[in-house]
Amino acid sequence: MLDLARQAGVAHPPLFAPLLFAVAAQIEAIPPQDMALDGTRIRKNVSELRRALGTHVVVCTVPGGVEAEALGVPHNRDTWPPRATGPLAAALSTEPDASRLANSPRLGATLEAVKQWQADASQPVVLAALTGPATLVSQLRAAGGALDDEAGYLLAGGTLAALARLYAEAGVHVLQLCEAAAPDDSAVDAWKGALGTIGNVARFHRVPPLLTIAAPSTTPWPMQVVAAPGTGQGAPPPKPHGRAWSPEPSTWSEAASSVGAERIVLTSAEVSATHDVAGLRSLVLGLWER
Repeated sequence: MLDLARQAGVAHPPLFAPLLFAVAAQIEAIPPQDMALDGTRIRKNVSELRRALGTHVVVCTVPGGVEAEALGVPHNRDTWPPRATGPLAAALSTEPDASRLANSPRLGATLEAVKQWQADASQPVVLAALTGPATLVSQLRAAGGALDDEAGYLLAGGTLAALARLYAEAGVHVLQLCEAAAPDDSAVDAWKGALGTIGNVARFHRVPPLLTIAAPSTTPWPMQVVAAPGTGQGAPPPKPHGRAWSPEPSTWSEAASSVGAERIVLTSAEVSATHDVAGLRSLVLGLWER
């Protein structure tokens, strides 16, 4: 992953890193929203799921309104993923407050889990999946934020860059930016600017900033990040890159074992919290037998 941050290094079988987070709450038979507020529970349950599946990656956080909530958008935490319930609680500032972000209950719990993983003798690869800047701008606008493209992407880029620094300093090895869809053509330049801010911080800490887009897209992959194309998104770039699979495990039909420019296999969104763990284990172990 250090090499992938530089988009260099020797080819190797890609790291298999699906976004498995809330499903791990089944290990302790608790609601995912309870697990997400407790760093120790995150660490224990996600670690147990990793051992059951025989994988190398632990996921400390996934998109679920956590960034928008930290910026003042009220969320209902009785469901998973939590849902926005109302307008912004206060006016937005284009200068994100890193200490405020770190003190947000859900963000604080995930950072605590990352720190605990640093003492894990099995040395798992820790991945943080954040909401992409285009999706975050859309969430803030839906909550009443009066943001033009310049202000919106300045705020989103600064917020996610601050989070990238917090996670990297805590010990994360991979950063994934999850976009629901690429932005409109009119906002592409502002989007690239935000990605550049985030990517610069991640690469400074030698953490690869991977970008996934859930919806089919013809938007060229920005050079500011490491591309992870999915189905319907064209050929990947020649440099070392990632690959995005569907978050529906039943579609995983090939083992992540080829050697080449593809260095990591992600999912474009979180695998459902209700997916059966036993079935997931059988499916994942079956991938390596093919």
